Amino acid sequence: MIRPLGRITGTTASAQRGPWAYPSYREFLAQRFPGQHIRKLCLHAGFTCPNIDGSVSRGGCSYCNNEGFAPQLVSAGNLQRQWDRGRDALRRRHRRVHGFIAYFQSFSGTYASVEQLRQIYDQVPGAFDECVGMSIGTRPDCVPDPVLAYCAELSQRLPHFTLEMGLQSDRDEVLRAINRGHDVDCFLDAVARAAAHKISLCAHVILGLPHEGDDAPERLGRLLAGLPVQFIKIHNFHVMAGTPLERAFERGVVSAPERARYVTMAARLIAELRPDQYLQRVLADAPAHILRSGAWCHDKQGVLSDLRQAIEFIDG
Repeated sequence: MIRPLGRITGTTASAQRGPWAYPSYREFLAQRFPGQHIRKLCLHAGFTCPNIDGSVSRGGCSYCNNEGFAPQLVSAGNLQRQWDRGRDALRRRHRRVHGFIAYFQSFSGTYASVEQLRQIYDQVPGAFDECVGMSIGTRPDCVPDPVLAYCAELSQRLPHFTLEMGLQSDRDEVLRAINRGHDVDCFLDAVARAAAHKISLCAHVILGLPHEGDDAPERLGRLLAGLPVQFIKIHNFHVMAGTPLERAFERGVVSAPERARYVTMAARLIAELRPDQYLQRVLADAPAHILRSGAWCHDKQGVLSDLRQAIEFIDG
């Protein structure tokens, strides 16, 4: 494990942070690909998840509806068609784009044998025009050593490669309550083994989960600051239709954080991170037709402005 470099505070932090008041993934990509604007392009490779197919559990995590994370990828199809469609959509949305990172987001992107993974990932980036890298989302219980060895191979082959793994909570009781299907030690072990292979890592956490404790932002921030993790995604807990937590939310058993509370929690977590850890996400949303709580997340720019003020207040 790498040695924590300390909190991001004061004037040093201001010099290191860009317009979002924290080290952002966009800033990292600008350094990695000077003069170019790089975007992530979501793909669905057709994998499932051990927490869905019965290998670990059934039904998935109690908060999970994949349509909320990648609504355009609810079903897998030809990767080349997905790539072409996604590339065209990103070019319409953004004024300048010079390249794309193939992001295999849906379900668990390493949940297969190495031979099966090769059939999918060996074609990247050669088969996809303007592809400059790859990011694979997965779970810490889906990265046995042979898979990590293959990911290390991809990392050497590609200009940019990241393995993304979900932790969500640092408390085993919370992970059990959301039917996560692994514990904290499983995540820590996977991170250590991936780091031994020199694989760039992104950790996912959720703020606002039921029973996580008032000090969850500080606990999670300190934990991540002490790990060989270069990138972090912070998700706000929200309730989506078609999930087990929807029923609990409707009965008033669980609640999701309101905007001001979440912004404060996110700022507190960020304050604990190292200066060399980049935030890939600080806010998650979902399509309006399946979102049952926290519609405020659709005001992304407003929330980011609130977060900047909260971070500056903590620094001050």
